[in-house]
Amino acid sequence: MIKREQYLEEIRPLIGKKIIKVLTGIRRCGKSTLLKQIKDELIEMGISEENILEINFDSMHYQDISNKDDLTEYVSNFIKNSNEKYYLLFDEIQNVEGWERSLSGFIVDFDVDIYVTGSNAKLLSGELATFLTGRYMAFDIYPFSFKEVIEINEQKGNTVELNKLFDDYLKWGGMPFIHDVIENQDNQKKRYLHDVYNSIVYEDVLKRANVSRIDLMDKLIRFVIMNVGHHFSVKSVSDYLKTRAKRHSKRETIYNYLTYFENACFINRVRRENIMGKGILKTNEKFYLTDHGFRQAIYGHNKRDAQLILENIVYMELIRRGYEVTIGNVGKKEIDFVAKKNGLKRYFQVSYEVNQESTRDREFGPLLKINDNYPKYLITKDDNEYDYEGIEKKHIINFLIEDWWD
Repeated sequence: MIKREQYLEEIRPLIGKKIIKVLTGIRRCGKSTLLKQIKDELIEMGISEENILEINFDSMHYQDISNKDDLTEYVSNFIKNSNEKYYLLFDEIQNVEGWERSLSGFIVDFDVDIYVTGSNAKLLSGELATFLTGRYMAFDIYPFSFKEVIEINEQKGNTVELNKLFDDYLKWGGMPFIHDVIENQDNQKKRYLHDVYNSIVYEDVLKRANVSRIDLMDKLIRFVIMNVGHHFSVKSVSDYLKTRAKRHSKRETIYNYLTYFENACFINRVRRENIMGKGILKTNEKFYLTDHGFRQAIYGHNKRDAQLILENIVYMELIRRGYEVTIGNVGKKEIDFVAKKNGLKRYFQVSYEVNQESTRDREFGPLLKINDNYPKYLITKDDNEYDYEGIEKKHIINFLIEDWWD
């Protein structure tokens, strides 16, 4: 398994500090592995394993720890010397009822360095914000980037053909188990992603939300999966659900169900920004999947719909690299992504290919209408890279593996 160096670089400066490190992300994206890598770093620093407590609350070995009282008792018994520092690593902490109160108590009563993971972003951030204001820092963990896919293939001694590897990535995404274990067996990849999806639905949605219309929720999320990157309007979705589910659905119900899957880190809502008017627009949002491989497993056709998947890949790469992302509007034209970080803004258009003149006009046109001096890019699968009136056309693979725009 490769080292998730991108995340470790962010976490290292906080090791030993009395601030809770919270790692959130979709199930099976590598949070548990990262937690083990943090433990390895602690040991390399000379910290005794006797002072490190690692608990995976998905494990049957810890099923007796179901609430804050159980957790408090277990940790109190583990800490034998109150004059020493202890390191607590808790995986899938949301399985413990009232966990946030226990962590708050540990911070006050003991000299501890705490790391927790969870698969429900709102549950962790919301409860921590209530009980531990100013005492925690959150880190969003994602499936493998394409750069990490290359790294794990090199580590395993596989021949790395970038175009072939990218075609596989476009189809099956970056869930670590697929690249670390399954590799070339498509049927097993599909089965695995189906199983993870079912776990997300049951463990992270149905268990934590009052969903009375499961059939409606299922059709809604499948609609989003199928139409990733398309404009979303409540009316269009409501009409679709009325046809497929044969039942009316309220606007509030639709948004609630989408929010449940957002909280489970499965989908990402992207709002629109009026570039000229400097405001956020409240209609016609878009949704992208945290890992586009789920679309192949549940709906299929990622290769056929490569334009949409390319957008999904670019969006997630921007998020991985710490950008705040919106969709841009310039009059009646649209900019796929407006990305902001550290006071810098970048504009991105995404197109599978721009060989035809009409396609070039459609993709370059909106960028040319922006009259500021921030960098502008067109990301494509075309081999040719060039500059067109200040717009840099980049191949998708180079965009994903280069560090110039970090």
